[in-house]
Amino acid sequence: DDDDSPYLSRTPSSSGNRKTFTFSAWVKRNSFARGVLFSCGTSLGSQENGIEFDSTVIRCYSYTGSFGYNITTNAKYRDSAAWMHVVFALDTTQASSGNRAKLYVNGVQQTSFVSGEDTYPSQNTDMYVNSTSGTFRIGYYTSGGSYFNGVMSHVHFCDGTALAPTVFGSTDSTTGEWKINTSPSFTLGTNGFTILKDGNTITDQSSN
Repeated sequence: DDDDSPYLSRTPSSSGNRKTFTFSAWVKRNSFARGVLFSCGTSLGSQENGIEFDSTVIRCYSYTGSFGYNITTNAKYRDSAAWMHVVFALDTTQASSGNRAKLYVNGVQQTSFVSGEDTYPSQNTDMYVNSTSGTFRIGYYTSGGSYFNGVMSHVHFCDGTALAPTVFGSTDSTTGEWKINTSPSFTLGTNGFTILKDGNTITDQSSN
């Protein structure tokens, strides 16, 4: 919330797949301040990857003094009362640039991005994610603040596979609502993890 600055962090003890990963989280925002869902790197503005809310848009990026990739939604997310599901899947091995970075919101792939903020990673680029010199952080930048103001639940990180949102959620056949899959099935990989929040209890299941 506004009065504290919690976040989770971990530095991998061994390198994982630096070309392919998936991040998934169910989130509910308390404000429209800039807030980070996930970041990984060595230092702010030097070597970092991030997934963040910037006011009412979502941005996914890699930055090393300039953007290695940067996609920012044209869509605006202004509902602070509802839960939403955010999935970012990266696979730089893909031949088509548009397949190398995919963002999904409530099961729907986002394909409309701000002009000038719609660049994709070069093929076979290594990211800072899954490097032993890069620290994973949930709810906070690599350094420099922008704490996430809200609630996260069922946070998943898959090392080595670009997953579809249907692994983590599904459409209710009666209501048409996008709903959580409480027990998604996927391989964590070397540095993957699952964090389940139930009330004030956090359960961390990780492969490292």
